[in-house]
Amino acid sequence: MPDSSSNVFTRSKSSSSRRFPKATALAIAIVCLSGCGTTKFSDTSRTATEQLLISSAMEDLVDQYDYSRLAGLKVFVKSANSATDVDYLKSLVRQQLAANGAFVKDDEASADYIVEVATGASGTNRYELMYGIPETTIPAIGGMTTATSIPEFAIAKRSDQKAQVKVRMWAYNKTTGFIIWQSGVKTKASHIRDRWIFGAGPFTTATYDNAGVRLGADQAIPNAFGEKSTGFENTSVCSEASYQELDEKAIERLQKIREEGLSKAIQEEASEEETLEVEEEDGEDTKE
Repeated sequence: MPDSSSNVFTRSKSSSSRRFPKATALAIAIVCLSGCGTTKFSDTSRTATEQLLISSAMEDLVDQYDYSRLAGLKVFVKSANSATDVDYLKSLVRQQLAANGAFVKDDEASADYIVEVATGASGTNRYELMYGIPETTIPAIGGMTTATSIPEFAIAKRSDQKAQVKVRMWAYNKTTGFIIWQSGVKTKASHIRDRWIFGAGPFTTATYDNAGVRLGADQAIPNAFGEKSTGFENTSVCSEASYQELDEKAIERLQKIREEGLSKAIQEEASEEETLEVEEEDGEDTKE
């Protein structure tokens, strides 16, 4: 008669041997599916907020000028000094000149006129205001071995960051050095304000929206060739616009009209000066 205990042992051993491979496979699957990852963060030397503020102020400023005096001329834009984001400012000026009928050249040798851009200021200031108890450090006194810091308790807090840009431009004949246009000195500012109330915030308002686009941009109204301008028409670098490219004959004709107009203006100015001189001489003779 076979031993029943031996059979039980045999069945238990065979049963556990069948379960072991399944448990092993499950453990291997869990190990393979599990994992860990790391995310790296970095900050640029200049914050995006600072760059948006300065670029927004530059865009507003460049849109304010009247570039119609330079229409039809071959111009090269250069900066008179190095300043924060001056390359972006030059690009804005080049775009506005092209939008208003000037022929923008990539090198000085191909141009007849130079447009010089000078930046008097380009930077940001920050102002902070708080109603409450500022962060306070209590020195070690008596039995205290180290100083104790009491955190800030602000009922209301405000932080303002403001960018200011100051620019002037002038254009002159590359060969003669004679000045033909100057912009005057203009300044423009943009700002962002953060508020906290009883620790809640920040509640932000800025001169640009969440996408970084400045607010209040005018619609572009490109000057059309062959049409008489009724006045200073604004074009905005931030608005979508399309322009019709001129062929070589149209460009030559436009440049000829431009040169004839300048020549006529010089002659009329000289004639007016001669007339004034004659009138002054006649006035002196009458007094005598």
